[in-house]
Amino acid sequence: MSSSDKILLKGSDGFGAALDEIATRFKGKGGGPESESAVTANKEDIKDGYVWFYSCNSDVSKLINRSRKYILEVKDSGEYISMKMDSNGFRGTVYSFKVAKG
Repeated sequence: MSSSDKILLKGSDGFGAALDEIATRFKGKGGGPESESAVTANKEDIKDGYVWFYSCNSDVSKLINRSRKYILEVKDSGEYISMKMDSNGFRGTVYSFKVAKG
């Protein structure tokens, strides 16, 4: 984390407006060939009630619009976002994949 990162906490003044601004900034952002999104679902963190989501593309916007009420904290690095998510809104990493028969 650098000194220019903004940390936003759920319940703090301007949290909702900041999420709106971030969602707008990342909407439709494809990113380059190095673009990525990741979820860190550490068992200890889940036990403590949260997981982390990281992204530098439009997945940020999609997660804000889809799961806003589960966002506990945001670290805004400008081009990259980290979100601490309530584990009650987390289905599990295996659910990232489609079910296929055969």
